[in-house]
Amino acid sequence: MVSRADRHEFCQTLSRDRRTLTIGIEHGQWQSIESYSWDGARWIGPKPIIGKPDYNAHDPYLSADEQRLYFITAARGSSDLAYLPRQADGRWGEAVFLEAPVNSDDADYYTSITNDGAVFLSSNRGGRGFELYEAPLEGGADAIRLPDGINTPAYEGDPFIDPDRRYLIFASSRKGGLGRGDLYLSVAEDDGGWSDPIAFDERVNTKGHELCPQVSLDGSAFMFTSNQDIRWVSSSIIDEMISAYQAGAGD
Repeated sequence: MVSRADRHEFCQTLSRDRRTLTIGIEHGQWQSIESYSWDGARWIGPKPIIGKPDYNAHDPYLSADEQRLYFITAARGSSDLAYLPRQADGRWGEAVFLEAPVNSDDADYYTSITNDGAVFLSSNRGGRGFELYEAPLEGGADAIRLPDGINTPAYEGDPFIDPDRRYLIFASSRKGGLGRGDLYLSVAEDDGGWSDPIAFDERVNTKGHELCPQVSLDGSAFMFTSNQDIRWVSSSIIDEMISAYQAGAGD
C-alpha cells in the first residue's frame, strides 16, 4: 500500500502511536506529501496533505509534540524549510516559513530538531556544495557548519539528529560507499565533537541509493528511503553501532 512498484516514495515520518505514516511522493516535476492511517491490519490511504504541480512539498518531519509538520518547498524560488501548524480540530493549517538563519538565499533541505531547539539541515549556502549545518530554530544566532569529516567535498544531506544529540545520521555520496548514496552514523563525543562517520551495513545500505533517515517518535524504528521505497529496521541497529564504536574507542 505504501512502497509501490509504480511510483517513487521518499522520506517518511511516523506518529508516536505508529498509526499515522506521512511520506513524500515524487510526481516527476513536482512532489507532494500524503498520509496513511493504520487500521490494525493494513495502511489506509493516501490522504493528500500538501503539494501540487505549482507548489511542490516534500521531506515531511513531525515535531516531537506532533503539533507541527515540517516540510521543504521551492514555492518561493530556492528550497526553504516550512511547517504546517496543527489546528484545534486536528487538521493542518497554512504553511509558515522558517526565518534566517535556518532559511537562506540558497537551497536549504531537510529538517531535524533537537530537544534544545536546534535545527539540523543541509544547504549549499555561501557558494559551497551541499553540506550539513546546525541553526537555532527561533533565530538569534548564525548557522554553524558541521566539521570536516562530517562534511566532505562530496554531497552531504538529509541529517537526522537524535533529539538528545547522542548521534547524527546523514546521507552522503562520499568515496568508499556501496552505491549512489549511503547512510552514515556519527556519535557525539564528550568534547562536543563528532566521531568519524560509520557506514551502515547491508541491512541498510545497498548498491543503489539510500537517503532520508529518521527514527520514529517512539524510538522503535529506524526508517529511511532505499531505491525509491520506504523501508525500516529496528532502531536497535543504531544502539549496536554506538556500542561497537564506544568499545573500540576504549581499546
